[in-house]
Amino acid sequence: MKQPPESADVFIDVILDAASEAPRADLLDIRIGPFWTVVRTSIGAGMASNLRSESHLHGTQPIADAGRLHERSPLELAALMRSESVPETSIGLAAANALLVSTVKELTEEKAVSILRARGAGKRVAMIGHFPFADELRESCGELLVFERGLGRRDGDLGDEAIDQLIPNADVVAVTATTLLNRTLSGVLAGVRDDAFVMLLGPSTPLTPALHPFGFDVLCGTVIDDPAGVLRAVEQGAVTRQIKGVRRVCLWRETRN
Repeated sequence: MKQPPESADVFIDVILDAASEAPRADLLDIRIGPFWTVVRTSIGAGMASNLRSESHLHGTQPIADAGRLHERSPLELAALMRSESVPETSIGLAAANALLVSTVKELTEEKAVSILRARGAGKRVAMIGHFPFADELRESCGELLVFERGLGRRDGDLGDEAIDQLIPNADVVAVTATTLLNRTLSGVLAGVRDDAFVMLLGPSTPLTPALHPFGFDVLCGTVIDDPAGVLRAVEQGAVTRQIKGVRRVCLWRETRN
């Protein structure tokens, strides 16, 4: 089995360290829609999923500095990844992603589903998070196991309780980047076989080679080419497929298996 960090804080430390290597940047805008958070800086823009939380009831302050976030630097916003507040964590990851996109040059324009179709042909594939292309992928792989929690769960999906038992049997493992937000990534990776092909995917994915040593063969994320258009779409309630002005890109390990 691969040996992931025991604590989710290790992933956060690595991402923030990588983001701190980015050129100096000014914060230009931040928008928090119902589904996505976008942070725009002078060197790039990044996004992260907004997870629903049942813990913020009337009278609480999910975003402690709401109304003054624009006064912070991008790195200060990125540090919100350490927050115990779910909305603040999304802000932090979006800010980190906005900085990281300027630090990598080896990106390839590929879609995660195309890679999974090729790598998973005739094999057992485990997908953590129900992605819209799940049905399409099921047609090409030998067996598809989809694990989902909460409101995103569909008929046939498996719950978190089945991951430990079933994921060691998977030849290909595709993990949603929202596991960084809900701090479940370490637990998911704990059962992954050493010889499995492992992908982190989704628009929330941090594009940094600093994550490769944790066992990821490829990181599949998003580059925002039209920040103004993406900001507008997000604040108007767009879901992933409604957001234009982005490119699906991948960051591979130095050596492809």
